[in-house]
Amino acid sequence: MKKKLLLIVSMLAVTFMFAGCSASDDNGVKFAYNDQEIAQVAKDACETYQKYASADETYNYVIEAGEDAGVSENEIEAVKSFRNIGDECGEFKDFTGEYKITETEGNVIVTLYADCTEKEALIKVTFVDNSATYNLQRYQLMNQYGYSEEQADEALSSQGMYPYKSTDVEIAANMTFEDKMKAAGTNTLIGMATVFVVLIFISFIIYLLKFVPGFFDKEAKAAKKAAKKAEEAAKAEPVAETKEEDAGSAPAGQIVDIVKTETGESVMNDSELVAVITAAVAAASAGQNAYTTYPSKDKLVTRPIRRIKR
Repeated sequence: MKKKLLLIVSMLAVTFMFAGCSASDDNGVKFAYNDQEIAQVAKDACETYQKYASADETYNYVIEAGEDAGVSENEIEAVKSFRNIGDECGEFKDFTGEYKITETEGNVIVTLYADCTEKEALIKVTFVDNSATYNLQRYQLMNQYGYSEEQADEALSSQGMYPYKSTDVEIAANMTFEDKMKAAGTNTLIGMATVFVVLIFISFIIYLLKFVPGFFDKEAKAAKKAAKKAEEAAKAEPVAETKEEDAGSAPAGQIVDIVKTETGESVMNDSELVAVITAAVAAASAGQNAYTTYPSKDKLVTRPIRRIKR
């Protein structure tokens, strides 16, 4: 039992050891450096960039001449960053002397702190491997001039050459807890306002969708117009025509008198009235098999004709 526990502990130890080795390889730096020395190199470079950015003549010369004046593209961008430092932090005062060194992906990042009129500035300088060029120059000094290793290192450092070189310079305001909370609150409000605006816009679009069929249904529009015209025409008809329609729709066998609305006199002819009454009596007596002759106004007599079965 003890052997099994010892074996398990040994396997775990080996596993953690390999994990630690892999992590150091990921962030490992291939060039040698001294913390104080590399921090001083970063500070000296930033002071130079600040001097170029503070004077208009030197700044314009560096920007216009560029690489022709022996200034690299990275150094030009660094000068521009120091020129714009006042937008976030205010006017540059001086470095505080504090620094922080971190290693990431084979590079070394030196963070410097600077005092400004409004906020403290964070200046991050990234150093990459330059050991190949450095070792070549070092070998030439030792071979041609008989320098020792220390003398060669001193000679190269006096010329500003090291096993590393700076590439990027980033400047940002050192945000306090209060600044972070303000930024978080602002972002939250902006996000919520954006969501509500989008929801209102979507609701408005959904409301407009009910009007879409009306633009394409022309038949429905034509029918509505026709119904409206018919309604207006019905309202414009005279009252007399309405009464005539009511008279024409009277039940069968009922005699309706037509009267003028202006005078109140009957306009129905007596002969027509007699003919109507005669027709009504004949229709009523037809169902009783009664055959009666009725004299007409022109002295014509109508008699029924009946077939006799033999």
